[in-house]
Amino acid sequence: MVYYKEDSSRASIIEQIKSAYDWAQEEFTKAGKRYEEALKIKLNFYEVVLALCQQQFEQVKLSWYYADGTESDLEL
Repeated sequence: MVYYKEDSSRASIIEQIKSAYDWAQEEFTKAGKRYEEALKIKLNFYEVVLALCQQQFEQVKLSWYYADGTESDLEL
């Protein structure tokens, strides 16, 4: 969640959002790698498959909200 003062400039708010977005993307990437490592240990571990799918869904959802909120295009 990004907090800002009402008198903050649009550029300042966008910079905070970009910073939070970058942090969240890094965390999603780390989580995805951990899930993939868990699958290497046990291929039929369905909870990991579900968690990996959920992680990817949330990462895409975050990217969509970021693109929509900043009116920018994201390369996939």
